[in-house]
Order: sequence, then C-alpha cells, then structure tokens
Amino acid sequence: MPTSANRRIPLPEVLEACLCCVLFTSLLLGAESFQWDWRHSEVIPLKQSLLRAKVSDAERAAIARAIAIQIKPDLGGLGGQSDQEIEENAQDALVKLVDLNGDGTPEVIVQGSLDEGCSPTGNCRFWIFQKSGQEYKLLFYREAIQSFTIEKNRSHGFSDVVVATHESATESTVRLLQYREGTYHEAACYDANWSVLEGGTVHKLKEPRLTHCKNK
Repeated sequence: MPTSANRRIPLPEVLEACLCCVLFTSLLLGAESFQWDWRHSEVIPLKQSLLRAKVSDAERAAIARAIAIQIKPDLGGLGGQSDQEIEENAQDALVKLVDLNGDGTPEVIVQGSLDEGCSPTGNCRFWIFQKSGQEYKLLFYREAIQSFTIEKNRSHGFSDVVVATHESATESTVRLLQYREGTYHEAACYDANWSVLEGGTVHKLKEPRLTHCKNK
C-alpha cells in the first residue's frame, strides 16, 4: 500500500493545480502591465454642452436624437416628456468631440449633466457615439462614470479608453475599454487606491495602486 510520502498525485489534479497557478500569475502580471495615463483623465466641463458644441445644426440634431433614444425610457412614457422635449433636454448633455479611429470624423463622448443622470459624488451616465451616415450609433454606455482617459494604445484601429468611477476620496474603479466587432467592450477592471494602511497609519500614494476588481 503506498504511503502518504510516496503516493502519486493523479495527472488531472496536477494539471488543475498548474492551471490555477498560471491564471493567478496572469492576473498579477495583468495588473502590473496595465498602463493607465491617469494624469490625463478628463471630466467634460459644464460649459461644453451639446448646445454650445461647434457642430452643424444637422449634426447637433442627430447627436441629440441619439442621446434622446438613450434617456427616453426615464423621461418618456405615460405622462412624461414628448420626444421633442427629450431631444431639447439632450442638448444639455456634456460632449467632447474626439477622433478615436483617425478617420477624420470625430466620435462623440457624452456625459450626463449635473441636473440629470449624475450622482451626488459626480458619477454620471457616459456614452460614446460614432457617426454613421446622417445619424449617430452607440459604441458604449455605462452608468456612474466620473472621468475618462483617451489612451495611446489602440485596439482594432480605435484608441483604448479608460473610464473611472469615484468610490471614495482615495478609491476609484477603473475599466479598460477596447474596441472590437463594432463597439467598445470592457476588457479589464481594476480597483485604484491612492492610499495604503501601514503600521496603523494611512499613507497617501503618488501613484495609484491597482488590483483586479472583485465582484464588479
């Protein structure tokens, strides 16, 4: 009878253990290799509404229609606002025009205004639209985004985008968006901490400490 000292471990158990080690190591390396240009994070200024954007009247109307489609479930319905009123409200949304794929036609990054679609902590609804013919199609949407960063890296011809959600004075949740198959997808999620507890004392960090998100 084999003893515990010389018992052979079944091959499937060995492979499972190796796979777990590889996955754990890849997670650690992923957090270390993720490059977030957080110093260039942006929040669209309040003065930069769609109403004031330097676009043609036709483009302004098309962007307003695209936003209106997104917010209509909350504002329309029985006793709610009319389509025209919703499109007029959409022009209060904050916008940034940026060419994410280098084709000469800017995409539209949209954040909700403080009056609608934002939490008391400054997290707002966030959209990315792309011009398609005479209209604008949705590339990405998420609730509760405070800031965004246009990264130098590109995926399938489009700039990567990092969006950040304010969690506390020293904590944020950041998500890496990468373009594929016609839309932006969340490729990774990290908790960013600007403080660390050492020896019972909280120390501020010059660079955020990134760890993979848990249950997000």
